[in-house]
Amino acid sequence: MSSLKIVDNISIEKRYSNEDGIQYGEILGSSVTPDDFENLISQLPDRERDLIDLYYRERKNQKDIAKMFGVTQGAVSSRLIRAKERLEFLRKMPKITSEDIDKDLNMFGELERDIIKIMLETTCQSKTAHMLNKKYGWSEMEKKRMTQVKVRHRFLKCIISLKNSKKDNKKYDKYYRLLEYLKKNLYMLHEVKLPHFDRGSSAIFSVNI
Repeated sequence: MSSLKIVDNISIEKRYSNEDGIQYGEILGSSVTPDDFENLISQLPDRERDLIDLYYRERKNQKDIAKMFGVTQGAVSSRLIRAKERLEFLRKMPKITSEDIDKDLNMFGELERDIIKIMLETTCQSKTAHMLNKKYGWSEMEKKRMTQVKVRHRFLKCIISLKNSKKDNKKYDKYYRLLEYLKKNLYMLHEVKLPHFDRGSSAIFSVNI
């Protein structure tokens, strides 16, 4: 028997619990706990969560998923690979919060701390520049308006400063490692919007139950 199902923001715990059939080891290895997986999966773009749900929980094959969205199997495969890469990136990233950065990195000014925090959230230099300009209200005509190049320059200066500081104070080591990790994984969390995948949060498809 078949019915219609709506992919929406239903409980992550329900969608990805072992009782639902998903095997965490298939995605991130046996060391990942259900709680860890729930936290990581919640940070993915909506459409990538949908694809993981369909492929790993609903056990749909890539060809059928491609038909649901009207795309090629290669497009589905590519997005699944990207989703796994994002999850692996998030799993390995040093666990540091915005509050930690404000508390421990007062050696930097507010702008530098904001650059670090937004890069931690987005891994994208151009988006970081856009968000900073919006926060500080800098127009296109102002010299202090941030650009991708300016963000990169200041970000790299922070890395150098932390590299020197960690020699005298070990608390800076984790921040140095965080910034180096982000530098090596630029744009990992940047989502390229593809119109053929953008069906909103209520994509409807047929499921066998």
